[in-house]
Amino acid sequence: MIEFVLKNRRLRLHPDGIMYCRSHINGQETKNEKWREIKFHKTPKGYDQCKITVDGKDRHFKKHRLVKLAHDPTFDIFDVSPSNCIDHENHTRDDNSNDNLRVVTNQQNQFNRSGVKGYYWHKRCNKWAAQITLNGNHHFLGQFEKEEDARNAYLEAKPKYHVIAALPAPGHAAPTD
Repeated sequence: MIEFVLKNRRLRLHPDGIMYCRSHINGQETKNEKWREIKFHKTPKGYDQCKITVDGKDRHFKKHRLVKLAHDPTFDIFDVSPSNCIDHENHTRDDNSNDNLRVVTNQQNQFNRSGVKGYYWHKRCNKWAAQITLNGNHHFLGQFEKEEDARNAYLEAKPKYHVIAALPAPGHAAPTD
């Protein structure tokens, strides 16, 4: 079991993935040491989400962000900027094991999407075209007679362009080569 803090709330993450929150009344922990199970529900996009009162306000938290905070107290769960996303490496949104979660930028999170084609039918040229996007720039990979050739061009470019490197820990400089 991991006990961790979310602002003024104490939480527990058990090995089976169930989370508990220390009981509160009027913003103060109860004296009876009661813990209540946190109930999660699925969002329309398939993520587990709950509601926890923090500093007197009801806040919604996704389970994968709480799990990351439990395992890494330096993780800023309140930072929802594009540079502080959590990626499910295996694409399974309800697999919230710490080994499956990593902190990435929004762009890196998009790199790991499944079901993304990377190619399309180009009407004007009457051919299949492949492209890959990096930092908002589209890299044209060519036009092809066969759909599978366009798909293969994209898949060959993906490991070259869509590299997910580990982000430096907060307060640490990025490594230089």
